[in-house]
Amino acid sequence: AASSISSSNGSMRPGHDYRIGPGDVLSVTVAGEPDLKGTKVKVSQEGTIELLYIERSIKVAGLSEQQATELLRKEFTVILKEPQVTIFIEEYHAQKVSIAGAVNRPKQVALNREMRVYDLISDAGGLTDKAGNVIHLVRFYPTESMEIIVINDLIRKPVLNRVLRDGDMINVPEAGIIYVTGSGVNKPGAFPLKEPITLTAAIALAGGLSQDAKKKEVQLVRSNGTDQTAVKETVINFADIEKDATKDIILRPYDVVMVPESNRGKQTRSLIQAFAGGLSSALGWGIFR
Repeated sequence: AASSISSSNGSMRPGHDYRIGPGDVLSVTVAGEPDLKGTKVKVSQEGTIELLYIERSIKVAGLSEQQATELLRKEFTVILKEPQVTIFIEEYHAQKVSIAGAVNRPKQVALNREMRVYDLISDAGGLTDKAGNVIHLVRFYPTESMEIIVINDLIRKPVLNRVLRDGDMINVPEAGIIYVTGSGVNKPGAFPLKEPITLTAAIALAGGLSQDAKKKEVQLVRSNGTDQTAVKETVINFADIEKDATKDIILRPYDVVMVPESNRGKQTRSLIQAFAGGLSSALGWGIFR
């Protein structure tokens, strides 16, 4: 299911610090001049506009509405007495932000209003079930930087709901995966690791232990990153953990937990089922010995 993160400023226009840029469409009105009433002009790639009665191109890129209004007022003063000029940004195209990763609709959008982190995530259809517990806010101006924001903190601390700037990009990494398999659990499978999880909790996600599970022979295969290269295999006495919770183990992304059952044939069949559909090729049978 998509995340419940929602937009908080959906109807707002950009703040006063919005700067006009190429592609923006301006509506220009000069009071008392019928030919300049709501005249729509598009800012060129050079950042200029052309207007009736002014013989040269006027550079407006980089200016706010207020600054552009003052500039045009001075230009029209040459031919008009105390001109009253109004500029309204009709369409915003110059400034853009983007979002990628574990969202339902990765996209680039025009920064046509004050937009915050929540707003862009909502505009992208929310987070997918594969989303991890952090987002990356990447900024390129004035200098390149990346801020890592924990999603739960984003919800609890409004100050982290940053106002986005031109060129900002949000990346939502997918959660790591853990695997719980073997005939000793009721529902073997792969589970997204959205937050730290213990061995006990992982077994619970897999439907708990079966009646004949070998609690004293639980195997933990700890892999090294997404290439699934097995670096360590540990046999764990889960019965000890049941007696003393302080002995529980925090799992890492791509850990594989194998819970055997006394019947070896059942375990083999369960392994085949758990790794059907490509899981066996992704992990490699070599780590199961």
